Amino acid sequence: MKYKINLDLTSKYTLTLKLFENVKNMKEIKEKITGGNFQCGLIKPSRILDPFQVAVAANKAVTSDIITRTLYTEILFNLSLSSNISSSLKTFGASEEDTDLLVAILAKEDEENDVLFDDIDGEEVDVFKLSQICDIKLIKKEYKITEAELLNNSLLDVIVSKIAVKDVVQQ
Repeated sequence: MKYKINLDLTSKYTLTLKLFENVKNMKEIKEKITGGNFQCGLIKPSRILDPFQVAVAANKAVTSDIITRTLYTEILFNLSLSSNISSSLKTFGASEEDTDLLVAILAKEDEENDVLFDDIDGEEVDVFKLSQICDIKLIKKEYKITEAELLNNSLLDVIVSKIAVKDVVQQ
């Protein structure tokens, strides 16, 4: 049900993703995170096609100099093609009105950080259900994907390529 991947070996971080539907206490969860009670990222699942998309953004966050305040906001910033931090956080970060939630947790080596998961009043579902609940039209628009790009590449390949080269293209 969860997705766990080792990021760049030199970083010694692992990324864990869990997907929840019908979340009833989003406001409470966001308050706990902004209050510093939990370290995690709350991502809007409608913008995520596949867990690998988040893994690429997270890998950039742990291997590059961060521009935002935390690794979790850096993941949200890296998911976006925008160079505007506020816009990126608003676009990819979960809002209090959302009922679906993708939670990202970074941990060093063998650390476990599952504390927040117990506080989520919602149904945990298989993280690969993202492909069913995401908004493909919205994703294509957000990443400015053309039909020509999809002739020889999968949608996921185009997305992760754009995330990976964001810094180069903007310079």
